Amino acid sequence: MLTTVTIRLPDGQFCPVVVGAQSRTKLAELLPGGCAAVALVSDENVAHLHGEEILSQVEPRFPARLITFPAGEIHKCRATKEQIEDAMLSAGLGRDCAVVALGGGVTCDLAGFVASTYMRGVPWIAIPTSLLAAVDAGIGGKTGVNTPAGKNLVGTFHQPLAVVIDLDLIRTLPADQVENGLAEMVKHGVVADARYLEALLAAADRLYQGRNIPLELVKRSIQIKGEIVADDPREAGRRALLNFGHTIGHAIEQVDGFRISHGRAVAAGMSVEAGIATRLGLLEADQRDHLREILGALALPTAPPSRLPLSDLVEATRLDKKSRQGDVRYVLPCRLGEMARSPDGGFLLAVEGSIVLAELQEVAACCASPAPIEA
Repeated sequence: MLTTVTIRLPDGQFCPVVVGAQSRTKLAELLPGGCAAVALVSDENVAHLHGEEILSQVEPRFPARLITFPAGEIHKCRATKEQIEDAMLSAGLGRDCAVVALGGGVTCDLAGFVASTYMRGVPWIAIPTSLLAAVDAGIGGKTGVNTPAGKNLVGTFHQPLAVVIDLDLIRTLPADQVENGLAEMVKHGVVADARYLEALLAAADRLYQGRNIPLELVKRSIQIKGEIVADDPREAGRRALLNFGHTIGHAIEQVDGFRISHGRAVAAGMSVEAGIATRLGLLEADQRDHLREILGALALPTAPPSRLPLSDLVEATRLDKKSRQGDVRYVLPCRLGEMARSPDGGFLLAVEGSIVLAELQEVAACCASPAPIEA
């Protein structure tokens, strides 16, 4: 069964998100009619699993070239972007080409960034192969790479022509990749839909069994992100909500040298940021504790790794893209399913480093976190 969620943007653009088993067979139909060639961009691991099959979906209609790069967050960088661009130039791909991103969040971010600048911009389609990319990184047009100073500090907004989410590909994931996606699905529930959070909790016991993520849970997460992106495609206001858990989460990744998975970092970040909201009188303690219960039920952490110096985490938050004039700004819940407003009517709230450090210390002392699920 296939279903399509259509994201309609203010400028009249729209992005169909095709979800379901075997949805990859729709890829060629979604490529633009004037396309002269396709660059299929994938990391080496995903290319080994799915590259030839996806090429076979494209090549009857379009010449295609598979371009690979080493797997891992460490390779989401400017040097890899340059290598992909050089490979496309060597293949003679012109302004009438299209990019297809086949892979997880790293690939979607990286290939989308390439598409946004190659020949001053070419169309692209995302084929997420991870749950994280399916419900988050592949949706919304935010592209970019990491730098030594922090995550995603160089990038663009470049909406995909379409997103193709094949649940059969997601079912091949190792368990730690399921964790990454579930963390973002929890985030969507916190910022927009408390009932969705309860649905995730109710399904917790079976989400890792056979990597069988129900279509309706995936679809609802896409709808939530799509609605927010459609309202604010360039992160000028409401889209900031999607950064919940990420100010602390990105700091955890940075200080840990990206050893921790993105999902586990964001889960711990949501726990800490919910605690900050409670300290500020925005969120009732029972709501904070229920969020931590949901995270625990999904085998996600509620505290940063104990190996990380807490003062280093506070310092790393100062590099967050939402910071202004030295103030680190957070998006914080006032109840599960609703986020607090700032005095200017937006969603970004400046929080003193001493409050963040105090919450980190409390979380480190009281919140035991589960070990990663084995593949």
